[in-house]
Amino acid sequence: MRQPDRVLGYSSNLHAAEAVDDLALVLSTFAVQAREKLGWRRLGIDLRLGSIAIHELRDPAKLSDLRRALDQSGLVAHTLNGFPLGRFQDAVVKQGAYRPDWTSDERVADSIALIDIALALSDAHVVSVSTVPGSYRPFGPGANDAVRIAANLGRWAAAAARAARDGRRRVVLALEPEPWCFLETSHDVAAFWRGALAEHGVAACAAALDGDLAAGREAIADHLGICFDTCHFSLAFEDQAAAVARMTDAGAGIAKIQLSAAPEVVRPLEDAAGVAELKALAEPRFLHQTAASSHAGSLVKVEDLDQLDACLARLPGAHAVRSHFHIPLFRAPRADGLSSTIDDSVAGLRACLAQNPDAHLSVETYTWSVLAPDQRDALAGTVRELEFLHGAVAGMGIAAR
Repeated sequence: MRQPDRVLGYSSNLHAAEAVDDLALVLSTFAVQAREKLGWRRLGIDLRLGSIAIHELRDPAKLSDLRRALDQSGLVAHTLNGFPLGRFQDAVVKQGAYRPDWTSDERVADSIALIDIALALSDAHVVSVSTVPGSYRPFGPGANDAVRIAANLGRWAAAAARAARDGRRRVVLALEPEPWCFLETSHDVAAFWRGALAEHGVAACAAALDGDLAAGREAIADHLGICFDTCHFSLAFEDQAAAVARMTDAGAGIAKIQLSAAPEVVRPLEDAAGVAELKALAEPRFLHQTAASSHAGSLVKVEDLDQLDACLARLPGAHAVRSHFHIPLFRAPRADGLSSTIDDSVAGLRACLAQNPDAHLSVETYTWSVLAPDQRDALAGTVRELEFLHGAVAGMGIAAR
């Protein structure tokens, strides 16, 4: 396959690799094999770094070794995944994916450390780091304090601005709206950007920049944005183009796009087989928030897929039900049975690229650890997803970047 005009990548969060040496090993095998199967000179890595790796990469020698390994393997880490800081492929992750949240000093410290790491691992003019969208609502009001979350994000933006002032490049922290989170929908994002972030985030950022309010506003605008995961916006049953417009109008630009798709059953009360297929995806590792919607726009949500029956019972007129379970992009939509939201996802991709043609792009099916019997299947599936992404972008006529 011809090398894409832009760097396309996959998220390394599908690998059970927390320590740097383990991550370097899996990249030198899995990622290199994927690149070679694609026939590409370079392959992007949405490099997932948790707290264990972040701590190790404070060692300049360790950081230099990882950069060298990436370069030698033809891999480009122009975007990092700093969302799950704990072990992400443990036997049970569930709500742990959102800890620590943005009310936590630990989250702030590790995320600030990612600024230097991101700049060291990539030569790109702009490097992105995706992160938790504030917090997870079931953690309660203390963990979802908008003022504290905004202030901590302001502290991060100030650190990124100081790095840029030192003659270095720009790092953008991309908050990733997700089901049941502090930032879940485009409406949540717009309200936060115009409200708590504009007031308390800017104030905290300015305080860290010698009290310069204008510098605080500029840092927030330059260094905070959105990671648009198409699966997540499908779970909110939002029109994805409208969602992109709403967020960008509020000042929350699209810095990063994760193309992913959710399983869906259309007319679930008429399709027992489809509902059974969806129910069979319930598993103990990841959290699969589930939502049903009616034609009239009513929405019912449950926290996990094992509550599917209760979800449908609360909305007898459901037109469709979807779950937060990233499924392969190449699974074609079906008229009945278990379908895919891939058409919705491609519409979201198109809208994001129209807003920011330079946004970083990756596929993010971290559920290969659940779906694939072994690494060979995960590798083959990841290659097919990258081929799908390449074709989708090429079909949109996006200029080379």
